[in-house]
Amino acid sequence: MAQVEGWVRVMPDAEVEEGTIYGFEVDGEERILTRVEGHLCALDGICTHEFAELVEGEVEDDVLWCPLHGSGFNVHTGAASNLPATTPLATYDVRVDGGEVYVAQAPREQD
Repeated sequence: MAQVEGWVRVMPDAEVEEGTIYGFEVDGEERILTRVEGHLCALDGICTHEFAELVEGEVEDDVLWCPLHGSGFNVHTGAASNLPATTPLATYDVRVDGGEVYVAQAPREQD
């Protein structure tokens, strides 16, 4: 994946299907990309409760479900929506440039 000034090119925007989870790595760390109601969302790819790859999970409405213990995370904010997870996932800014999806290398500030 190409890296440009704090951003990583992930894939063509036209290939990002609604509700599908796409895994990618940035500096050896797993991240995921999904589209929910037309909005592109990027989050850490490992559950904050226990090691589980979220690329194997599911997206329903605006919730990303962990495949291991069923923790839910809001795809827009990263907030844990139900137990057992209580720690939010880091989220990342996403932009589309020239038909390509780019994700920021640094996470957004948490509220």
